[in-house]
Parts: sequence; structure tokens; C-alpha cells
Amino acid sequence: MPVNLLLIKGKKHLTKEEIEARQEREKQLQPNSNRTNPPSWLCDTAKKEFRRIAKELKEVDLLTNVDVNALALYCDAYADYIEVTRIIKNDGLMVEHTNKSGVTNEVAHPLLAKKKQMHEQMRSLAIEFGLTPASRAKIAMPPRGQPDEEDEFEKTFGDV
Repeated sequence: MPVNLLLIKGKKHLTKEEIEARQEREKQLQPNSNRTNPPSWLCDTAKKEFRRIAKELKEVDLLTNVDVNALALYCDAYADYIEVTRIIKNDGLMVEHTNKSGVTNEVAHPLLAKKKQMHEQMRSLAIEFGLTPASRAKIAMPPRGQPDEEDEFEKTFGDV
């Protein structure tokens, strides 16, 4: 989680030096954010969602040029999710299906599987591509093998 978000939430388990070091690492890792417009290939619904999320992320400096495609893919899946949801709402959760032998049965709407797929895709993109504060903050964590400075407890009692 970005250090500024930790502080806003009132979690002050970091020393002043640790906070400053994290802020500096996060700043160094921040790419440019001068080209964060939605791609032209997005549909209107996806572009609207892109702009909504982009506005929020820009306010907290969490949207950069390298995030545009990931956000666009997320918004494309979002638009598909909305469309599939509308169709299911119109048709109902159960639809009639006639099999090869001519027998008609009620079955779950086939688009329910597509809806679940779109949900998983959005979730995966949000996590995988750093569209959540927690996943973005992992980049700012110190590399393994370079432990943070020990606090007073660790200095006194060691690695208990």
C-alpha cells in the first residue's frame, strides 16, 4: 500500500525516516503521466469508465502513461460485463434450450459464464497491472536481501 495511503488510514507504524524513504522510492518509480487519454478503440461505455477512473487515479498520482493500456483493457472488460448483464436482465437467469433430440429444457443463461469471465478478467487486470493501491505499492517495497532499518525493538531483542 502506498505510504501516503497508510498515513491517511492512520497507520503510523513506520518511523519518519522509513516514511521518507518509501516516499522517495515511490517517487523514483513513478513514470510520466502526460498521455493518459482513453484509446480510440474503446467503445463509448468503456471510454466513460476510463475517464471516471483516470480522474480518480490522477488526483492521487496513481495513473501514468504505462498504465493506459491496462486501464483500457479493464474498461473494455467492464463494458462487456455491463452489456452481458443487460442481456441477462432482459432474458432472465433461465432460458429455454432445445437439445438435438428436440427436447426443450430450462437452463441457466449461457451468458452467466461470460459474465463470470468478465468479472475475473476485471479482477485480474486490477491486481496484475497495478490498478489497485496495494498492488502498485508492492513495486515501492525494498528489494529482498536489503532489509529496512531495524527499529528499536529489533535492535534490542534481535529477530525474535
